[in-house]
Amino acid sequence: MSPYYMKSMTPNAFEAAIRQKEGELASYISRLASLEAIHDSFAEELVQMTEQKLRAEAVVLLRIQEELEALRQRHSVALELMGERDEELEELRADIVDLKEMYRELVNLLVNKTNSESKFIINGAISDKSTPGSSLNNSGKS
Repeated sequence: MSPYYMKSMTPNAFEAAIRQKEGELASYISRLASLEAIHDSFAEELVQMTEQKLRAEAVVLLRIQEELEALRQRHSVALELMGERDEELEELRADIVDLKEMYRELVNLLVNKTNSESKFIINGAISDKSTPGSSLNNSGKS
């Protein structure tokens, strides 16, 4: 309202304008209270939903932590088993090296024995040929 309009108003019109403004003010106050109630309701709902979400996430987090611990234990056991397997493997490799050495020694021993027997047989055959009648003695012994 302009100041010129207010000067020309009668007291009854002025009172009516005041009552109208008071009604508007009461309406705005009522609307404000309603909006504040809605705001409070939404805030409470947001708090409840946040709490529910946090509880659900806490449950998920606990489950993930349990799974992680189980995986760590499985990993530890697997590493231990792999270590044992590696030790066994090293022992078996050492056994194979030992067996190869034993077979080499055995083959060498057999070759040497065969060679010495061959020399003995050859030397015996040569000496049998060099002495007359020795073939008769050997054939007679059979």
